[in-house]
Amino acid sequence: MIKGRVGNWNIEFLGSPTGRSGEAELRLENGTVERVSWLRDEQGIWIETARGCYGFDVRKTSQEDGPPKYEVLNRRRARVVSGLAFLRTGESVDSVGGTRKKKGARLKSQMPGKIVRILVKAGEPVKKGQSLLVMEAMKMENEIKSPQDGAVREVRVTEGQAVETGAELLSFV
Repeated sequence: MIKGRVGNWNIEFLGSPTGRSGEAELRLENGTVERVSWLRDEQGIWIETARGCYGFDVRKTSQEDGPPKYEVLNRRRARVVSGLAFLRTGESVDSVGGTRKKKGARLKSQMPGKIVRILVKAGEPVKKGQSLLVMEAMKMENEIKSPQDGAVREVRVTEGQAVETGAELLSFV
């Protein structure tokens, strides 16, 4: 069984979604059950509900000190959610070690785009959530924020540079 938070909703799959496409029932936090269908593609998944159709790119990253983490890009809103961990029934967030600061962490582009502004310099201390740079993607300006407290080791892009998905933007000490 899969449980999690999607937007403002706590959801629970009543069966495990498997295969390239299919249907499943979800229990929403208010207790209602809703039927959804999905279709996987090369980058992620499309989910159709009674409220509409939503697309998500899903990227898995391996962690040296625990289970893999996932980053999810909402295709419709150009919004990236990162650091997600999928827990098995009975596991707690503490048991997967997901809150430790990673030395030498790198920030990578989640989508292709163009660097509009760089707001930090190498050696500069940053706080978690602080804006680091602005990237234009899908005709929208997106602020890229620091995933952790630390210091910028190196800025690997320049203003006006076009970047591809997965390109390293900067690294942390």
